[in-house]
Amino acid sequence: MSWSHAFYDRQIWEKVLKEKMGSDLLIQMARDPDCPKVAAVSTVVNHAPPVKAFVFKNYSLLVGVRSHYRGSCRHRLWEAIRASSAAPGYFQEFALGDDLHQDGGMLINNPTALAIHECQCLWPDVPLQCVVSLGTGRFQTAGRTSVSYTSLKTKLSHVISSATDTEEVHTMLDALLPPNTYFRFNPYMSEDVALDESREEKLSQLQAEGLQYLERNQEKLQRAVSELTRDKSSTQRLSEWLRLRALMHQGFYKI
Repeated sequence: MSWSHAFYDRQIWEKVLKEKMGSDLLIQMARDPDCPKVAAVSTVVNHAPPVKAFVFKNYSLLVGVRSHYRGSCRHRLWEAIRASSAAPGYFQEFALGDDLHQDGGMLINNPTALAIHECQCLWPDVPLQCVVSLGTGRFQTAGRTSVSYTSLKTKLSHVISSATDTEEVHTMLDALLPPNTYFRFNPYMSEDVALDESREEKLSQLQAEGLQYLERNQEKLQRAVSELTRDKSSTQRLSEWLRLRALMHQGFYKI
């Protein structure tokens, strides 16, 4: 921890990722017609402030279309996972080219708005059909500080909490997106659980609380499923076919 600022050995983690994920580039996943568009977000921390998000993706945009976020489809899948999971205190930063990557949650802990932006870049003329946002659970502390004074520890805790908050993005999207388009699932937890929790009883508790939450939100879940399984319109199918032809013309499918 004192040497690398990380509790876990990055070399073991990288070895596991390489063994399980192989060495394929992200864009090579596009060869599979059934493979969905996938993106993973990291935070680049070694350039001049402010820190910037970086999007690892298995797709490329048409010529003339630019995303608001830096990114690439020319990295490997294991590299994307390694970079986007480099949570401070858990795993050491990940150097890739001229960039030093840390966990995307440092900057964009709820990437739903980023995902919507990327979708608009991919399919600029297609109306948004359905957005499903899955949270990792939330825990509400009962603590309260003095009206006139807060400690430095409390101040820092509030800054970190605000920077990693996921519900503000949810509140904004819930107000802006059309009805029956946006679905957020994020259960309350009975206790705050660490990122690296591995005890069987704690994992079982998380699972039970998640199932209870889904049972209470069964109607909402069914509406989301209905939207996700709705057949594509002929306009959508034509748009996707035209886009595929354009990408083939640009040479992205010759890798």
